[in-house]
Amino acid sequence: MRCLIVLFLAGCCPLLSGQISEPPSDTLLDAGHCLAADHRDWLDVTREKPYEVELGYVSVDKSDPGKPAPLYLIEFTTPTHTAGFAFVFLSRDKESHHDFLKRSKESNRDLQLQSRIRFQQSDDGSQQVNLVDAPLGGVGTQDDILAAIRQVGFHTWRVPVADLQHHSGSAQCDMAEALM
Repeated sequence: MRCLIVLFLAGCCPLLSGQISEPPSDTLLDAGHCLAADHRDWLDVTREKPYEVELGYVSVDKSDPGKPAPLYLIEFTTPTHTAGFAFVFLSRDKESHHDFLKRSKESNRDLQLQSRIRFQQSDDGSQQVNLVDAPLGGVGTQDDILAAIRQVGFHTWRVPVADLQHHSGSAQCDMAEALM
């Protein structure tokens, strides 16, 4: 009987963790690649040398196809999701090209990093997430970032750092100099 309970619990653990079992999207891999491959080491992979990072993202639908839309990439630095970084990109799809590679429109994009904001859960027991570094843009920007963190929740992927560093996506990265 104990053996059956242990097997049942072992089978449920992946379901309870909230991590997504399907492979990460090109959008997440493109944005993660921009951070991991940049010489400023946005994900602290050279200092901390992790095997993998835990990432989630929220992409805002845009009503005007010609204008950039926000893309929020969330990196959790603790297993309990009590701290991490929110990266805000402006994402612009390039015009669809019909070439021999048949690139999807989603992976054919420009990504411009706008900000990197550290967040953590408060210590007062309220489980309130606070932004440690206030972003430029005021209260509306802060609310958008906090909403993205809440929306990602535990719906994340554990992505090997090597996959991010060597990802062959077609995104063009524009990493701002003043953000580090």
